[in-house]
Amino acid sequence: MKSICLTESSKPYEKQLSEMEKLGLCRLDGAGIPLTVKSGAGLKITVGSDGAVIEHGTLASLFRGVFSLSRGVTGEFKQSFELCGEMADNSRNSVMTLDHAKRHIVYSAAFGLNCIYLYNEDTFELEGEPYFGYMRSRHTKEELKELCAFAEGFGIEVIPCIQTLAHLNTMLRWGRYAHLRDINDILLADEEETYALIEKFVAEWRGIIKTNNINIGMDEAHLMGRGRYMDKHGAVPRFDLMCRHLQRVIEICEKYGFKPMMWSDMFFRLVYGGYYDDGQIDSSLLEKVPKNVTLVYWDYYSTEREKYISQLEKHLKFDNEIAFAGGAWKWSGFTPAINHSLKVSQMALEEARKRGIKYCLVTCWGDDGAECLYDVVLPVLALYGAHNYLPADKAEAFAADDVLFATGYTTEEFCALCKPAVTPCENRTPYANPTKYLLYNDPLKGIFDRHTTPRFPAFYADCAEELESLAGRGGRYAYLFDVQAKLCRVLQLKATLGVELKAAYDAGDREKLSPLASDTVPEICRRLEAFHTAFRDGWMKESKPGGFDTQDIRIGGLLQRLKAAKTAVEEYLAGKTDRIEELEAERLFYDCRKNEGDCSLTVSANPYRLMPTVNLL
Repeated sequence: MKSICLTESSKPYEKQLSEMEKLGLCRLDGAGIPLTVKSGAGLKITVGSDGAVIEHGTLASLFRGVFSLSRGVTGEFKQSFELCGEMADNSRNSVMTLDHAKRHIVYSAAFGLNCIYLYNEDTFELEGEPYFGYMRSRHTKEELKELCAFAEGFGIEVIPCIQTLAHLNTMLRWGRYAHLRDINDILLADEEETYALIEKFVAEWRGIIKTNNINIGMDEAHLMGRGRYMDKHGAVPRFDLMCRHLQRVIEICEKYGFKPMMWSDMFFRLVYGGYYDDGQIDSSLLEKVPKNVTLVYWDYYSTEREKYISQLEKHLKFDNEIAFAGGAWKWSGFTPAINHSLKVSQMALEEARKRGIKYCLVTCWGDDGAECLYDVVLPVLALYGAHNYLPADKAEAFAADDVLFATGYTTEEFCALCKPAVTPCENRTPYANPTKYLLYNDPLKGIFDRHTTPRFPAFYADCAEELESLAGRGGRYAYLFDVQAKLCRVLQLKATLGVELKAAYDAGDREKLSPLASDTVPEICRRLEAFHTAFRDGWMKESKPGGFDTQDIRIGGLLQRLKAAKTAVEEYLAGKTDRIEELEAERLFYDCRKNEGDCSLTVSANPYRLMPTVNLL
């Protein structure tokens, strides 16, 4: 690492550079290379006999320059996107601590990003609304103001992402807002009280933030107009209803000086029933869409370049500004799929750049409780930052160097975190989440028992050994590998426990059944306790504690079911019962297939509530 000596022109940035130094992204040293900072266009880094010069067009690019200089990179770079940054999901129980959010501000600047989107559905304080985000570890106004001031020092724009139509189930659970519900998690459109509440959302953020950008959500409102709205108004053309509601929200945003953006999927769903379906929206419908909103084409799934080309071209038919959002896949349980994200982001960003897309972001969703620790996304953030400054054919290699320099781990080593989901069953999709459903698969009822293989114990032992080795190197991000390793140690014994219990029971083999209860189950419980402790410690490094209660409840429930299995087997072996009812039942395929075929894995629904039991939960 090249040390930097501050000069008169770089001294004003000492506070920010000290924050970078804390994370190992640069080193300040009076004996280091003298750094001169100048205003310019783009980013230019040069080193001569009298020191280094960084010419920067934006404040954020200065810190990108410092990070690059620190790892020995010089040259001239042109920024590809006006806005390029991550979207932090603070709405699925994991609410970033202020310190963690600040770290991501610093990493954003170093990697070449210039904004961060805060996805807060109800996890921010709303004056006069005590039930809004109640007990959800919401961000306080003071925290958000402090974060915005910190980000401003790095030239990072903090952009609020709120919801103004759907995805408001945690708010709508309260009777205080019941009259504003259309159906499920969707607000009641064409209702003045709805717009009064939305105005409160917007006004609150206006009092916190300097940016004029705001994401108003409006995605995945599949049943809009089909609940209380239909009871009140009858059936109406839902495309018209969507546009009418959008126009009202836009007017509120403009009243407070915001330029709104929204996810684009509803326009396609209302016409075709699906977001990625083939076809073009009729021109008469296109004309109804308000023009003063940026439409965000999001795609985390597509693996073929042609799909990105097709979807981008369809979006460009709109007379609207278009943005692109990819994903850093961390939302299918405990195990990430950033290997998938790195592959598809390379294609998507290249095609977006070719079409002059000005805004792009990488989403870091935390569906169903944010079980996957957040900082697994760092390699994907680095890739987006590299695409912001380098040609597409050089971005991937440059990002890999950034990751190693910033974290001490290679991108390939980060991808080792994904291996527990790529099982011997030839799973190659990010949708499957075996580490989650095999963990919560009930030892007695075993609704996923038909989706296991005898190869799992050895496979998870190998994964654990590799991850333990990576964790053993220590450092700031060792905890990511340690948590995944401890999960694999649980699955080494747990993945096939139900199958082994039933096989021994069906065979009447008491000699095999007894040690499963007396030895294996207690050992699984010990490993599960170790995993829970490591998981909790990792969570507390990143997130506020209030959202971890869900994990306590889920893992605690699993521990009780393991104890219940032990008791049931011991009572059966002792003659206290003449049968174990749950083990009598035939095991069926979870996904209702008729035969196993060449892959036993299933792509289960992600919600935990569908995994441990078929009973009401």
